[in-house]
Amino acid sequence: MNPLSLALMLGTLPLLAQVMPPSLPHLLSGEAVVSEAGTAPTPPEIAIARRVPNTTAQLYQQRLAALDAGRLYTRLPRHSFQEVWETARENPTYEQWTALLWEEAKATAAGQADNRLCVTIGDSLTQWLPPGIFVGDRLWLNQGISGDNTARIRRRIGLLEGTRPSTIFLMAGVNDLIAGRSVQEVLFNQQDIIHQLRSRYPQAQVVVQSILPTDHQAVSNEDIRAVNRELAQIARRQGAVFLDLYPHFSDEVGRMRGEFSTDGIHLSDRGYELWQTFLQQMEDQLARDPSALNRI
Repeated sequence: MNPLSLALMLGTLPLLAQVMPPSLPHLLSGEAVVSEAGTAPTPPEIAIARRVPNTTAQLYQQRLAALDAGRLYTRLPRHSFQEVWETARENPTYEQWTALLWEEAKATAAGQADNRLCVTIGDSLTQWLPPGIFVGDRLWLNQGISGDNTARIRRRIGLLEGTRPSTIFLMAGVNDLIAGRSVQEVLFNQQDIIHQLRSRYPQAQVVVQSILPTDHQAVSNEDIRAVNRELAQIARRQGAVFLDLYPHFSDEVGRMRGEFSTDGIHLSDRGYELWQTFLQQMEDQLARDPSALNRI
C-alpha cells in the first residue's frame, strides 16, 4: 500500500492551516520568524522565515511536490515544501494544471476507502480556498484552476473519474462574464456541467454556488444576479442544492463588501473565512441527513 493510501485510511495526514490568496502578504502573520530548532525565536539574521505560496507558480510547485511525496495537499501545513516552491517563477500551463488535478484525483481514489470525499470545482476563487476546510474522515480535492470558465470546466469534469465524491461544490461563471460572454451562454454551460456531475457521480450531492458579487468595472453585478436567479432554478430542476452566497458578500447596493476582497473580485482572508463557514455547514448538514438535499 502506498503512503497516501495508508495515511488516508488511517486519518493520519496532518491538518492544513489557511493558505493566503495570491494578493495577500507573502509572510505568515504571527509566525514570520521561527528558529530551526522550534524553540525561542532567533535573531532575524539567522532565522528561517516561514512563507506560503502567493503565486500560481508557487502553488503549482507545492502541490506537485506533495503529490510526488505521496501526500494529500489539502491536509499539509501551508508552508510545506517551501524549499521546493519558493523560487518558482514559471507559471504552469492549463494543460499542466489539468494533468496535476487528474493525478491528484487518481491518488485520492486509490486511498479513499470509506472516507467521505468533498470536491470543489471552479476558477481562481476555488483554487485558493484555504486547505483544511474538510477534516476528520472527509477528504478534499480542490479542482479549481485560475482563469477557468464554464466552457473549459464542462470539458474537464472527467478528471474526477475513479473517485467516489460524497459532495461536489461548484462555483463558476465570473470569468465568462468578465470576458463578455452572455448570461445565456453561462447558463447553458452551467446546466451541462450540473447534468454531467449528476450523471457521472450519482452518489454525490451536488451543491451549485451562486456567483459572488464584485466591485470591479470588468463585470456587471446585474449580470451576475441574472445568472444567479436562473441558476437557482436550473440546479433545483436537476436535483442539486443551490447555495446562495451573494447576499452574504454584498453591501447595501449589491457590490462586494470591501473587507471580503483584495481587488473587488478575488477574496481576502476574511472573505475566505466566511465562504469556508458556509461550505463546512453545508457539508455537515448533508453528511448528517442526505435527504436534506430535497428540502433546501
